[in-house]
Amino acid sequence: MAFDFLQVPEQEAVWVAAEAIRRQMEALLQALAVPAEHAQIVAEILTFASLHGVDTHGAGNILNYCGAIEQGIYTIPQRLEIVSESETTALLDCGNGLGFVAAHRAMQLSIEKARTYGVGMVSVRNGHHIGMAGFYPMMAAAQDMLGMAITNAAPSMRPLHGTLPRLGTNPIAFAAPAGQERPFLLDMATTTVANGKIALARRLGVPIPTGWAVTAAGEPITEPPVYRAGEWMQTPLGNTHEGGGHKGYGLAVMVDILCGVLSGGGFSAQLQSGENMTWTMAVDIARFRPVEEFKAMMDEMIRTLHATPTAPGGERVLVAGDPEFDTAAIRQERGIPFQRGQYEAILAGAQRLGVEIFI
Repeated sequence: MAFDFLQVPEQEAVWVAAEAIRRQMEALLQALAVPAEHAQIVAEILTFASLHGVDTHGAGNILNYCGAIEQGIYTIPQRLEIVSESETTALLDCGNGLGFVAAHRAMQLSIEKARTYGVGMVSVRNGHHIGMAGFYPMMAAAQDMLGMAITNAAPSMRPLHGTLPRLGTNPIAFAAPAGQERPFLLDMATTTVANGKIALARRLGVPIPTGWAVTAAGEPITEPPVYRAGEWMQTPLGNTHEGGGHKGYGLAVMVDILCGVLSGGGFSAQLQSGENMTWTMAVDIARFRPVEEFKAMMDEMIRTLHATPTAPGGERVLVAGDPEFDTAAIRQERGIPFQRGQYEAILAGAQRLGVEIFI
Protein backbone atom coordinates (compact mmCIF):
# COMPACT_ATOMS: atom_id res chain seq x y z
CA MET A 1 0.00 0.00 0.00
CA ALA A 2 1.30 3.46 -0.86
CA PHE A 3 2.64 5.55 2.05
CA ASP A 4 2.73 2.59 4.47
CA PHE A 5 4.20 4.91 7.10
CA LEU A 6 0.83 6.69 7.17
CA GLN A 7 -1.13 3.59 8.15
CA VAL A 8 -2.65 3.25 11.62
CA PRO A 9 -0.26 1.05 13.64
CA GLU A 10 -1.69 -2.44 14.10
CA GLN A 11 -1.50 -2.22 17.90
CA GLU A 12 -3.50 1.01 17.88
CA ALA A 13 -6.18 -0.02 15.37
CA VAL A 14 -9.82 -0.77 16.11
CA TRP A 15 -11.37 -2.66 13.18
CA VAL A 16 -15.00 -1.86 12.37
CA ALA A 17 -17.17 -3.56 9.75
CA ALA A 18 -17.95 -1.27 6.80
CA GLU A 19 -21.70 -1.74 7.16
CA ALA A 20 -21.54 -0.88 10.87
CA ILE A 21 -19.68 2.40 10.41
CA ARG A 22 -21.93 3.32 7.47
CA ARG A 23 -25.03 2.89 9.65
CA GLN A 24 -23.37 4.80 12.48
CA MET A 25 -22.62 7.76 10.24
CA GLU A 26 -26.17 7.80 8.87
CA ALA A 27 -27.53 7.86 12.42
CA LEU A 28 -25.22 10.71 13.46
CA LEU A 29 -26.18 12.84 10.47
CA GLN A 30 -29.90 12.20 10.80
CA ALA A 31 -29.70 13.21 14.46
CA LEU A 32 -28.58 16.61 13.17
CA ALA A 33 -31.62 16.97 10.87
CA VAL A 34 -29.89 15.79 7.69
CA PRO A 35 -32.57 14.15 5.52
CA ALA A 36 -32.26 10.35 5.35
CA GLU A 37 -31.45 10.35 1.61
CA HIS A 38 -28.67 12.88 2.07
CA ALA A 39 -27.28 11.06 5.11
CA GLN A 40 -27.13 7.84 3.10
CA ILE A 41 -25.17 9.55 0.32
CA VAL A 42 -22.62 11.05 2.71
CA ALA A 43 -22.20 7.78 4.62
CA GLU A 44 -21.80 5.79 1.41
CA ILE A 45 -19.06 8.06 0.07
CA LEU A 46 -17.13 8.20 3.36
CA THR A 47 -17.35 4.41 3.70
CA PHE A 48 -16.17 3.95 0.10
CA ALA A 49 -13.10 6.06 0.84
CA SER A 50 -12.26 4.13 4.00
CA LEU A 51 -12.77 0.76 2.34
CA HIS A 52 -10.42 1.75 -0.46
CA GLY A 53 -7.69 2.89 1.92
CA VAL A 54 -8.22 6.64 1.46
CA ASP A 55 -8.48 7.17 5.21
CA THR A 56 -7.69 10.88 4.89
CA HIS A 57 -11.09 11.32 3.22
CA GLY A 58 -12.97 8.55 5.00
CA ALA A 59 -15.22 7.77 7.93
CA GLY A 60 -12.73 9.12 10.46
CA ASN A 61 -13.84 12.60 9.40
CA ILE A 62 -17.53 12.18 10.23
CA LEU A 63 -17.35 14.25 13.42
CA ASN A 64 -15.80 17.14 11.48
CA TYR A 65 -18.86 17.28 9.24
CA CYS A 66 -21.19 16.89 12.22
CA GLY A 67 -19.39 19.74 13.95
CA ALA A 68 -19.75 21.98 10.90
CA ILE A 69 -23.48 21.28 10.89
CA GLU A 70 -23.82 22.05 14.60
CA GLN A 71 -21.83 25.27 14.19
CA GLY A 72 -24.15 26.41 11.42
CA ILE A 73 -21.44 26.37 8.75
CA TYR A 74 -23.65 24.15 6.57
CA THR A 75 -27.26 24.94 5.76
CA ILE A 76 -29.29 21.88 6.78
CA PRO A 77 -31.49 20.73 5.21
CA GLN A 78 -29.91 22.03 2.04
CA ARG A 79 -31.74 22.96 -1.12
CA LEU A 80 -30.13 22.00 -4.43
CA GLU A 81 -31.05 24.35 -7.27
CA ILE A 82 -30.34 24.15 -10.98
CA VAL A 83 -29.34 27.71 -11.84
CA SER A 84 -28.96 27.20 -15.59
CA GLU A 85 -29.18 24.20 -17.88
CA SER A 86 -28.81 23.00 -21.47
CA GLU A 87 -29.06 19.58 -23.05
CA THR A 88 -25.50 18.67 -22.06
CA THR A 89 -24.64 21.12 -19.24
CA ALA A 90 -25.95 22.44 -15.95
CA LEU A 91 -24.92 24.80 -13.17
CA LEU A 92 -26.00 23.46 -9.78
CA ASP A 93 -26.13 25.45 -6.54
CA CYS A 94 -25.20 23.35 -3.49
CA GLY A 95 -27.27 25.54 -1.18
CA ASN A 96 -24.34 25.94 1.24
CA GLY A 97 -24.95 22.38 2.33
CA LEU A 98 -23.05 19.11 2.28
CA GLY A 99 -20.75 19.03 -0.73
CA PHE A 100 -21.15 15.27 -1.05
CA VAL A 101 -24.84 15.65 -1.81
CA ALA A 102 -24.33 18.27 -4.52
CA ALA A 103 -21.42 16.43 -6.17
CA HIS A 104 -23.43 13.19 -6.14
CA ARG A 105 -26.37 14.95 -7.81
CA ALA A 106 -24.01 16.63 -10.28
CA MET A 107 -22.65 13.28 -11.42
CA GLN A 108 -26.18 11.84 -11.59
CA LEU A 109 -27.17 14.74 -13.85
CA SER A 110 -24.02 14.28 -15.93
CA ILE A 111 -24.86 10.59 -16.42
CA GLU A 112 -28.48 11.34 -17.32
CA LYS A 113 -27.41 13.90 -19.91
CA ALA A 114 -24.73 11.60 -21.31
CA ARG A 115 -27.28 8.81 -21.69
CA THR A 116 -29.45 11.11 -23.79
CA TYR A 117 -26.91 13.29 -25.60
CA GLY A 118 -23.62 11.40 -25.30
CA VAL A 119 -21.95 13.75 -22.84
CA GLY A 120 -22.98 15.59 -19.68
CA MET A 121 -21.13 18.22 -17.65
CA VAL A 122 -22.24 19.90 -14.43
CA SER A 123 -20.51 22.62 -12.40
CA VAL A 124 -21.35 23.18 -8.73
CA ARG A 125 -21.15 26.47 -6.84
CA ASN A 126 -21.81 27.46 -3.21
CA GLY A 127 -20.40 24.10 -2.18
CA HIS A 128 -18.28 22.37 0.42
CA HIS A 129 -15.97 19.37 0.71
CA ILE A 130 -16.95 16.39 -1.46
CA GLY A 131 -14.73 13.74 0.16
CA MET A 132 -12.90 11.26 -2.07
CA ALA A 133 -13.14 12.67 -5.60
CA GLY A 134 -12.67 9.20 -7.09
CA PHE A 135 -16.10 8.06 -5.90
CA TYR A 136 -17.94 10.19 -8.44
CA PRO A 137 -16.31 9.02 -11.71
CA MET A 138 -16.85 5.46 -10.49
CA MET A 139 -20.58 6.24 -10.61
CA ALA A 140 -20.18 6.83 -14.35
CA ALA A 141 -17.94 3.80 -14.89
CA ALA A 142 -20.66 1.63 -13.33
CA GLN A 143 -22.95 2.85 -16.13
CA ASP A 144 -20.44 1.96 -18.89
CA MET A 145 -19.35 5.57 -19.17
CA LEU A 146 -16.16 7.53 -18.71
CA GLY A 147 -16.34 9.70 -15.61
CA MET A 148 -14.41 12.69 -14.35
CA ALA A 149 -14.71 14.82 -11.22
CA ILE A 150 -12.56 17.71 -10.07
CA THR A 151 -12.88 20.13 -7.17
CA ASN A 152 -11.03 23.22 -6.01
CA ALA A 153 -10.28 24.28 -2.45
CA ALA A 154 -9.03 27.13 -0.29
CA PRO A 155 -5.36 28.07 -0.78
CA SER A 156 -2.70 25.69 0.49
CA MET A 157 -0.42 25.34 -2.56
CA ARG A 158 2.07 27.92 -3.75
CA PRO A 159 2.31 28.74 -7.46
CA LEU A 160 5.65 27.51 -8.75
CA HIS A 161 8.36 29.88 -7.38
CA GLY A 162 5.73 31.72 -5.30
CA THR A 163 5.93 32.68 -1.64
CA LEU A 164 2.20 32.64 -0.79
CA PRO A 165 -0.46 29.92 -1.11
CA ARG A 166 -2.79 30.74 -3.99
CA LEU A 167 -4.24 27.35 -5.02
CA GLY A 168 -5.91 24.43 -3.29
CA THR A 169 -4.95 20.78 -3.58
CA ASN A 170 -7.44 20.83 -6.50
CA PRO A 171 -7.73 17.07 -7.14
CA ILE A 172 -8.52 15.36 -10.44
CA ALA A 173 -10.32 12.01 -10.62
CA PHE A 174 -11.05 9.94 -13.72
CA ALA A 175 -12.51 6.45 -14.15
CA ALA A 176 -13.01 4.08 -17.07
CA PRO A 177 -14.68 0.65 -16.99
CA ALA A 178 -12.93 -2.52 -18.07
CA GLY A 179 -14.21 -6.01 -18.85
CA GLN A 180 -12.61 -8.79 -16.80
CA GLU A 181 -10.08 -6.41 -15.26
CA ARG A 182 -10.91 -3.85 -12.60
CA PRO A 183 -11.78 -0.29 -13.64
CA PHE A 184 -9.07 2.28 -14.21
CA LEU A 185 -9.37 4.82 -11.38
CA LEU A 186 -7.06 7.82 -11.22
CA ASP A 187 -7.55 10.02 -8.15
CA MET A 188 -4.77 12.55 -7.60
CA ALA A 189 -4.14 15.88 -5.97
CA THR A 190 -2.39 18.51 -8.07
CA THR A 191 -0.19 19.19 -5.05
CA THR A 192 2.72 16.81 -4.45
CA VAL A 193 0.50 15.07 -1.89
CA ALA A 194 -3.03 15.53 -0.57
CA ASN A 195 -3.30 17.87 2.41
CA GLY A 196 -4.98 15.12 4.41
CA LYS A 197 -1.81 13.03 4.31
CA ILE A 198 0.12 15.83 6.03
CA ALA A 199 -2.60 16.07 8.69
CA LEU A 200 -2.56 12.28 9.09
CA ALA A 201 1.22 12.27 9.50
CA ARG A 202 0.86 14.88 12.24
CA ARG A 203 -1.79 12.80 14.01
CA LEU A 204 0.37 9.67 13.79
CA GLY A 205 3.46 11.57 14.93
CA VAL A 206 5.62 10.72 11.91
CA PRO A 207 7.72 13.06 9.72
CA ILE A 208 6.79 13.87 6.14
CA PRO A 209 9.13 13.45 3.16
CA THR A 210 11.11 16.40 1.86
CA GLY A 211 9.20 18.11 -0.95
CA TRP A 212 5.68 17.77 0.44
CA ALA A 213 5.64 21.21 2.06
CA VAL A 214 7.84 24.30 2.35
CA THR A 215 8.13 27.47 4.40
CA ALA A 216 7.32 30.87 2.91
CA ALA A 217 11.04 31.14 2.12
CA GLY A 218 10.90 27.87 0.19
CA GLU A 219 12.73 25.79 2.80
CA PRO A 220 11.56 22.16 2.98
CA ILE A 221 9.51 21.05 5.98
CA THR A 222 9.67 17.53 7.40
CA GLU A 223 7.83 18.10 10.69
CA PRO A 224 4.09 17.98 9.82
CA PRO A 225 2.90 21.58 10.32
CA VAL A 226 -0.35 22.77 11.80
CA TYR A 227 -3.11 22.73 9.20
CA ARG A 228 -2.85 25.84 6.99
CA ALA A 229 -1.21 27.94 9.67
CA GLY A 230 -0.15 30.59 7.14
CA GLU A 231 3.55 30.01 7.60
CA TRP A 232 3.86 27.03 5.28
CA MET A 233 2.65 25.91 1.87
CA GLN A 234 2.17 22.74 -0.09
CA THR A 235 4.11 22.30 -3.29
CA PRO A 236 2.64 21.77 -6.77
CA LEU A 237 2.93 18.22 -8.11
CA GLY A 238 6.56 17.90 -9.18
CA ASN A 239 7.69 20.52 -6.61
CA THR A 240 10.48 22.13 -8.68
CA HIS A 241 10.61 23.37 -12.26
CA GLU A 242 13.14 20.67 -13.07
CA GLY A 243 10.85 18.07 -11.53
CA GLY A 244 7.84 19.21 -13.53
CA GLY A 245 6.28 21.47 -10.90
CA HIS A 246 4.98 23.74 -13.65
CA LYS A 247 2.74 20.86 -14.75
CA GLY A 248 1.17 20.38 -11.32
CA TYR A 249 0.75 24.15 -11.07
CA GLY A 250 -0.92 24.31 -14.48
CA LEU A 251 -3.27 21.44 -13.68
CA ALA A 252 -4.30 23.15 -10.43
CA VAL A 253 -5.18 26.31 -12.34
CA MET A 254 -7.14 24.25 -14.88
CA VAL A 255 -9.20 22.81 -12.00
CA ASP A 256 -9.77 26.31 -10.65
CA ILE A 257 -11.08 27.45 -14.05
CA LEU A 258 -13.50 24.56 -14.52
CA CYS A 259 -14.71 24.51 -10.91
CA GLY A 260 -14.45 28.07 -9.67
CA VAL A 261 -14.46 30.44 -12.62
CA LEU A 262 -16.94 28.50 -14.77
CA SER A 263 -19.42 28.13 -11.90
CA GLY A 264 -18.83 31.64 -10.58
CA GLY A 265 -18.31 30.12 -7.14
CA GLY A 266 -14.77 31.42 -6.85
CA PHE A 267 -11.23 30.30 -7.55
CA SER A 268 -9.01 28.97 -4.76
CA ALA A 269 -7.55 32.32 -3.67
CA GLN A 270 -11.10 33.59 -3.11
CA LEU A 271 -12.28 30.64 -1.03
CA GLN A 272 -12.41 30.17 2.73
CA SER A 273 -11.39 26.91 4.37
CA GLY A 274 -14.11 24.32 3.79
CA GLU A 275 -15.46 25.92 0.61
CA ASN A 276 -15.20 23.80 -2.54
CA MET A 277 -16.59 24.16 -6.04
CA THR A 278 -16.90 21.05 -8.22
CA TRP A 279 -17.15 19.98 -11.86
CA THR A 280 -18.29 16.56 -13.10
CA MET A 281 -18.45 14.94 -16.52
CA ALA A 282 -19.79 11.69 -17.94
CA VAL A 283 -19.17 10.41 -21.48
CA ASP A 284 -21.22 7.61 -23.04
CA ILE A 285 -18.69 5.16 -24.50
CA ALA A 286 -21.33 3.62 -26.77
CA ARG A 287 -21.50 6.89 -28.75
CA PHE A 288 -17.93 6.16 -29.90
CA ARG A 289 -17.77 2.37 -30.23
CA PRO A 290 -19.41 -0.78 -28.85
CA VAL A 291 -18.90 -0.91 -25.10
CA GLU A 292 -17.73 -4.53 -25.10
CA GLU A 293 -15.03 -3.72 -27.64
CA PHE A 294 -13.90 -0.78 -25.50
CA LYS A 295 -13.77 -2.98 -22.40
CA ALA A 296 -11.84 -5.70 -24.21
CA MET A 297 -9.20 -3.19 -25.27
CA MET A 298 -9.09 -1.79 -21.72
CA ASP A 299 -8.41 -5.32 -20.47
CA GLU A 300 -5.62 -5.74 -23.01
CA MET A 301 -4.05 -2.40 -22.06
CA ILE A 302 -4.20 -3.10 -18.32
CA ARG A 303 -2.73 -6.59 -18.74
CA THR A 304 0.06 -5.21 -20.91
CA LEU A 305 0.93 -2.69 -18.22
CA HIS A 306 0.78 -5.30 -15.46
CA ALA A 307 3.05 -7.60 -17.49
CA THR A 308 5.79 -4.96 -17.78
CA PRO A 309 9.06 -6.32 -16.33
CA THR A 310 9.97 -4.57 -13.09
CA ALA A 311 13.22 -2.68 -12.58
CA PRO A 312 15.74 -4.15 -10.11
CA GLY A 313 14.49 -3.56 -6.60
CA GLY A 314 11.12 -2.40 -7.86
CA GLU A 315 7.69 -3.72 -6.97
CA ARG A 316 5.16 -5.05 -9.46
CA VAL A 317 3.86 -2.62 -12.06
CA LEU A 318 0.48 -1.27 -11.01
CA VAL A 319 -2.29 0.60 -12.78
CA ALA A 320 -4.16 3.52 -11.19
CA GLY A 321 -6.79 2.10 -8.86
CA ASP A 322 -4.93 -1.12 -8.05
CA PRO A 323 -3.84 -0.11 -4.52
CA GLU A 324 -7.37 1.06 -3.68
CA PHE A 325 -9.08 -2.06 -5.01
CA ASP A 326 -6.53 -4.32 -3.31
CA THR A 327 -7.20 -2.56 -0.01
CA ALA A 328 -10.97 -2.81 -0.48
CA ALA A 329 -10.74 -6.58 -0.90
CA ILE A 330 -8.97 -6.84 2.46
CA ARG A 331 -11.13 -4.38 4.33
CA GLN A 332 -14.40 -5.88 3.10
CA GLU A 333 -13.37 -8.97 5.03
CA ARG A 334 -11.49 -7.54 8.00
CA GLY A 335 -13.15 -4.17 8.45
CA ILE A 336 -11.96 -0.56 8.46
CA PRO A 337 -9.16 0.42 10.87
CA PHE A 338 -9.59 3.41 13.15
CA GLN A 339 -7.16 4.90 15.62
CA ARG A 340 -8.53 4.10 19.06
CA GLY A 341 -8.93 7.81 19.80
CA GLN A 342 -10.96 8.28 16.61
CA TYR A 343 -13.14 5.28 17.39
CA GLU A 344 -13.82 6.45 20.93
CA ALA A 345 -14.62 9.97 19.72
CA ILE A 346 -17.24 8.61 17.32
CA LEU A 347 -18.73 6.53 20.12
CA ALA A 348 -18.84 9.59 22.36
CA GLY A 349 -20.45 11.62 19.58
CA ALA A 350 -23.16 9.01 19.14
CA GLN A 351 -23.83 8.91 22.88
CA ARG A 352 -23.97 12.70 23.09
CA LEU A 353 -26.50 12.87 20.25
CA GLY A 354 -28.49 9.99 21.70
CA VAL A 355 -28.30 7.73 18.64
CA GLU A 356 -28.08 3.96 18.50
CA ILE A 357 -24.58 2.47 18.65
CA PHE A 358 -23.67 0.27 15.67
CA ILE A 359 -19.87 0.07 15.93
